[in-house]
Amino acid sequence: MGPGVLSPCLLLLGVWVYALPAGSVLPPELSKAEVTGMFKDFMIQFNRTYRSPAEQRRRFGIFTRSLLAARRLQETELGTGQYGVTRFSDWTDEEFRGMFWSPPPRTMHQDPRRPRKKFPKSCDWRKAGAVTAVKNQGQECHSCWAFAAVANIESLWNIHFHQPRNLSVQEVLDCSWCGVGCNGGYVWDAFTTVLNKEIAAHIATEGPITVTLNSTAMKHYKKGISQPLVKNCNPDQVDHVALLVGYGNVKGRQYWVIKNSWGEDWGEKVQTPFQFDAKAE
Repeated sequence: MGPGVLSPCLLLLGVWVYALPAGSVLPPELSKAEVTGMFKDFMIQFNRTYRSPAEQRRRFGIFTRSLLAARRLQETELGTGQYGVTRFSDWTDEEFRGMFWSPPPRTMHQDPRRPRKKFPKSCDWRKAGAVTAVKNQGQECHSCWAFAAVANIESLWNIHFHQPRNLSVQEVLDCSWCGVGCNGGYVWDAFTTVLNKEIAAHIATEGPITVTLNSTAMKHYKKGISQPLVKNCNPDQVDHVALLVGYGNVKGRQYWVIKNSWGEDWGEKVQTPFQFDAKAE
């Protein structure tokens, strides 16, 4: 792109240094001139043209809000993920969700509740040998969450595979990213630990699998092992599907690797890592 083509754009951007759209708030560490320069670089990098000066100013306002959103994600990031300017930085959240959101088809319905089968007046899985011996969590370790979950898995394994298993509760307690060991946790933390290992085993022995993700933080993601706060990546609001192609470990931080479908200028090519226990992917 030659200087003659860029000149009008540069002149217009120069005016914007002191004419930000109404209601625009800049990241505190950036000046108006710096944000203007970043928007100019963004337009060049992603080959942006707009229908009118008014539309260009509107997109500039959206760009400044995207910078703020990326900054908030960066401040609360729990992993090594980096957020900033991406090719979606001049898109509204509504445009982003409208382009990439993957809702279930309207013809898709939840399975009807199964009719309740007749059940006996009494039931005791101990008599079937499906319950392992009682363990002692001790007085100093608040780990009932892990003991109960592991006991549940032991019993279900025995019932379905007819193979008694005495599993390690300590392995769940030692997990550095689920619960807080003897200081407490949620039962789902323990189940997630086991589930993640099963997923990893499947990938290693069978191949990639498809996964559903919350794409909110992905709009601003650039690189690194992404682990946003749950409030920034609600697991109950998944809206995107990608391919889980691998996993790894960097300095004790385990992560998943996904292959996305947003082109090679998003993320780290196909190697886009997300924290192993991320409630998002």
